[in-house]
Amino acid sequence: MRYKGLFLAIALGILASCSKEKEIDHSAIAAKAAQHYYENLAHGKFELFLDGTNMAKKLPTSYRQQLIANLERFTEQQQKAHSGIKSVSIANAQFFAKDSTASVFLILHYGDSSSEQIVVQMLKRKDLWIMR
Repeated sequence: MRYKGLFLAIALGILASCSKEKEIDHSAIAAKAAQHYYENLAHGKFELFLDGTNMAKKLPTSYRQQLIANLERFTEQQQKAHSGIKSVSIANAQFFAKDSTASVFLILHYGDSSSEQIVVQMLKRKDLWIMR
């Protein structure tokens, strides 16, 4: 009887070592983050978009305000040229393990039924994906 417990423990150990842990799909996570940031931009949430960039927390207030004004002008231009960005979808993403970066290919769908593909360079910092 005492060997039964030992056998059970060994069997469970073997099973645990043989089972594969599900690998993390870093490219999919980076792509979702990039999509989220650009959806914020499309919805006029300029500060949230800017917060998704590298070094956003270290920007001087005056420079941060200039960047937000530039984002506002960009979305106004997109509104005039294409009736605004209506949605953002993911086309593809590539993860680079060497430096924890990713290239995310997004499609901006405009209100005039046109679309544009852009590449967003992403960087993983402390388990958070941010734009470069």
